[in-house]
Amino acid sequence: MDAVFLPVKDLKESIHWYQEIFGFKLLWENERMCSLSIAPNCGFHLVQISDFQPIDKYTPFNYVVEDIETVRNILKEKGVSLSPIRDGEPKRFDLTDINGNMISVIQL
Repeated sequence: MDAVFLPVKDLKESIHWYQEIFGFKLLWENERMCSLSIAPNCGFHLVQISDFQPIDKYTPFNYVVEDIETVRNILKEKGVSLSPIRDGEPKRFDLTDINGNMISVIQL
């Protein structure tokens, strides 16, 4: 896979949120979309959609972390909406971004 494209309702607000919450660096931006640096060789793009509907019935992708409890605590301190940690393989929780999109965080 080359890149993930996540729909958002407001590009500027979303860029700010992803930079503030995760520390992702902005690589480029135009009037409709942007690219954020999240990992080597992984494109992560936010795309402003005029008829935006949040992805709130499933998580379209996972962020992988080494220490799920620490990451969850950091996100909780920042006021991010989080589900409880679910044990199992992999250990995981979901978060909701500023647009209402659900995203999973898993520990591998």
